[in-house]
Formats: sequence, C-alpha cells, structure tokens
Amino acid sequence: MANFLRDWFIVNVSVNEQILRQLNELFIKRCHSLNTTLSDRDTTQNAYINYIIRFDGKGYRIFNFDDMLRYFFQAKEIERITFTLETTESLRSNRQTGTYIELRLDQWNPNNCCLWVASDDEDWVEVSFSATQAILVNCKNKNGLARTAWTPLAVQIMGIAVGFFISLWAAVKLSPKLSIQNSFVICFFFVLLIFSNTWDYINQKIILLINKIFPNLKFYRHDKDQSNWLMQAIAGGLIVAITLWIINLALSYIINVLKGFMT
Repeated sequence: MANFLRDWFIVNVSVNEQILRQLNELFIKRCHSLNTTLSDRDTTQNAYINYIIRFDGKGYRIFNFDDMLRYFFQAKEIERITFTLETTESLRSNRQTGTYIELRLDQWNPNNCCLWVASDDEDWVEVSFSATQAILVNCKNKNGLARTAWTPLAVQIMGIAVGFFISLWAAVKLSPKLSIQNSFVICFFFVLLIFSNTWDYINQKIILLINKIFPNLKFYRHDKDQSNWLMQAIAGGLIVAITLWIINLALSYIINVLKGFMT
C-alpha cells in the first residue's frame, strides 16, 4: 500500500459552480505535478482525472470537467459528485499501491462525504490534502446548528409536549359527551395512547425532513436551489412558533392548575 494516507470527513459545506471550478483547477495542478514526477521515473506511468456525477436516479463517469458541469446545471436534484485523480499503478493494483486522490461530495449520505489522499511521496500528500481541505473549509454553512446530537432529543421533547396537550384538549372536549365514570381520564389516556403509537413514525419523518432542509452538504445552483433557502427560513420560523406555542400552553395550564388550588 502507499506509505502515506490522509483522510477527512467533510461536514456542513455548500458547493456551487465556483467551488467546483476551484477544486478542478487544484486537481489539474496536482495531476500535472504528479505527471512531471512520474515521467522522470517511469514513462509507462501516467496520472489522469475523472469525475462521477449522480443525479435524478442515474450516474455518469466523465473525463471532461465541462461535461460534468453541464450535467450539474441540467439536473433536477444532484445526489453525488466525485473527483478522482489516479495513476496507472493505483488503478492496476486497486489502490493497494500508487498515488490517488478521491473527493466524494454526497448530498444524500453524510457518511459518504470524504477526502482521501495517498502516495509514497509524503510532501505531495500533505500539499494535495491541505489545498483541497482549504477550499472546502471556506464554503462552510451553518446547517450543523440544526443537525446536532441534541436535535433528536429536542424533537422528542417537543413531540411529547404536543402529544400531552393534544390529549388534554381532546379530553376536555370529549369527556362531557360521555356518560361514563372517569370519562376525562379515559379520554385523555385513549388519545395519548393513539398519539404515542404514531409518534415514532412521525418522529422519523421529522428528523428526515430536518436533514433534507438542512443537509450536511448542499449543492447550490442560483437558478434552481433558491427555494431551499426559503424552506430553511420557513422551517426555522415554524420551529420558533411551535416552541412558543408549547411554552404558552404549558404556562396557561400551570396557571389554571394553581388557580384551582387557590380557590
């Protein structure tokens, strides 16, 4: 295997045409530098660049950046773009030996957003890795604020609170219409039971929606993806509104309970 390897998981970045062009220029420079070195040692060795773009349920391996960019703009929804720099040796050995760079930008799978750089030349690895990382660090977004480890807990707590107040409201409305003992308690627990059995499904959908609106990596095209920023603004407003509504209901309920004790 190559003696030197650097890897990095990419988090919270937005990629547009300008970033793609910067990455391509860097890969071309690193490829030229590598080919100059290889030609001095072995004329049978060569380095080349290829691109993979997957969109709208189909994918293409391309050897021309302009063709890849054309697909980038015509796609309805882009799933993944991969930049790969490989040598003849790394290709023949299935990357057990030789030099390569692979940059995966995946909008659907955060665990697939990675950068790998490997070579027997330590300086080449460090320069290639640092230069690629520097480009991506400069296009960080703030989506990570909505995708923290606390997000599922916050959604769970809000869901429990909403379920409680829905059950309470339903019990108040339905219990007077039932001529049975403890009708309020029975209605309350009946509605709460229904909600609790549907909440797991709703919770999963909410988390998926949050991840879609605030993705780890976002491909941005000015003419097609402006709606995503609008969705982020609407989602943020809804979260604030729901939180304030829950707090207001909780305070009103607590005040009513306290009034009951005081009268």
